[in-house]
Amino acid sequence: MTLTIAINTLREALRKKTLYVLIGLGLLVMLVLPVIPTTDEPDARIKMMLVVFFQIVVLLCIAGVIFLSATSLPHEIEDRTIYGILSKPIARVKVIMGKILGFALLSAILLAILGLLNMAVIQHLASNLPEEYRGIVKARTEFAASQFDIQGKLHHAREGITWIEGGRAGIARWTFSDLRKKPANKSAFEAEFSPKIESSRGFVDTIPLVVRVEDTNLRRSKTEVLPARVDKPFIVKIDTESVQENSVMHITVFPVHPTDYIGVTQEDVKVFSIQKGFVSNYTKAVIITFLKFLLIIVIAVMGSTYLSAPVSIVSAFVVFLCGHILEYIKDFSLLIQCNDVHDHVLPAMLEKPNILLVYMDYLIKKPLEWISFVLPDFKRFDSLKFLLKGINIPIETVGVSFGYTAVYAGICLFISAIIFKKREFL
Repeated sequence: MTLTIAINTLREALRKKTLYVLIGLGLLVMLVLPVIPTTDEPDARIKMMLVVFFQIVVLLCIAGVIFLSATSLPHEIEDRTIYGILSKPIARVKVIMGKILGFALLSAILLAILGLLNMAVIQHLASNLPEEYRGIVKARTEFAASQFDIQGKLHHAREGITWIEGGRAGIARWTFSDLRKKPANKSAFEAEFSPKIESSRGFVDTIPLVVRVEDTNLRRSKTEVLPARVDKPFIVKIDTESVQENSVMHITVFPVHPTDYIGVTQEDVKVFSIQKGFVSNYTKAVIITFLKFLLIIVIAVMGSTYLSAPVSIVSAFVVFLCGHILEYIKDFSLLIQCNDVHDHVLPAMLEKPNILLVYMDYLIKKPLEWISFVLPDFKRFDSLKFLLKGINIPIETVGVSFGYTAVYAGICLFISAIIFKKREFL
């Protein structure tokens, strides 16, 4: 019976014009993107398509799903069509579950169609990217340098950037530890370099750099001379066999010519292991986004069990908005709790309690703490930050998102069942 209600709910939702208007807007936005001017960076358009899809198109779809899921039960109660369902020997909790399942199916269909379209366009654009910008369409695990030092003579340091002179006068060295913790892991590795370059020869946009990659365990090294361009990263492939379990890798860089200089920091060289492709990473991002849809559907349906349609819609949107600014609520609560941190710097005559802060602490702190505890944290479903950097979304992140959704949805479903069971229909 639950599945029957879900299918009927899906059919009713597909008949609504509001849904098609929002889908049309989303498609229009995605179709216009390829002709919108972007920056000169080759991967700028792909980043724009990812941001627009996961922030604008998804928001439009969520707005439509909230509208439909928050009004379904109230409209059926007003039209008295709910009586035909409740007259049958079916538990009311199954009615709620059927509604949630129906709108979850609708969300899955929307994300599948729009997501596939967006991914196909991105894959097409990515086929023309230069190698140094293809990191965005990979699924990489990032390793930051555990140590950074300068061997030889330092030319000068300015604004946190260390500058070294070419011709082996100084050498920048980055150390990476535990790149491969599992010997069975055969992932490919690559290093990304983004140093600043200058030259006393006048304005030049490219200088040659000596790059050496050395594995201390195997005592194996590889040296290359590579061109570095102004504000352009470059990639160095690392042999898979060169990275052993618990090995330490040194990467050293210096300009070839004594007249050239490079400015470096510890963050200018990063090593990535490439584990899976963009399609797999994008799919995990869509799954996390679907869990976000599912959570707001459960909240909207819960509100519709005892609120009118307009109030239910507004309530769902308020919860959705507050769930995205939860960090600000927590920060404000923490600020009130720490109002006495700087009391020791006050003169003795002013060390009396601030009445305003005392009342704020009493009247606002606890409600804010409860609000931040009760409201769902939708920011934990943000997968866009991984895709924009080409970072592999850990399967643990998907699991945590699934567990959080299951627990929160289970509590909301329990509350909905109690309210709907006790509600009387005249």
